[in-house]
Amino acid sequence: MKTVTLSSKGQIAIPKEIRALLNLNGGDSLAYEIENGKIILEPVIGVPRSQAWFWTQEIQEKMASSEQDFRSGRFTHYENVDVLLTDLKDE
Repeated sequence: MKTVTLSSKGQIAIPKEIRALLNLNGGDSLAYEIENGKIILEPVIGVPRSQAWFWTQEIQEKMASSEQDFRSGRFTHYENVDVLLTDLKDE
């Protein structure tokens, strides 16, 4: 295991090989969490606030579920919008 040194200001430098591998650049944001005594860092991509809802765990789970349904053939194909609207009204 390789090591980095904590500066007197509490800073560490992420080695160049890691920055290159993860395409990290100066000014990039990293999310962190503590898990089992370890610090886990993850690159963060900025998302406009109006679109943040899409990236919630709940929505991502629903998207994954619907993608799985689609790939498994569990969906209804409508020949036209009138049939779709009728079906929606019946529900």
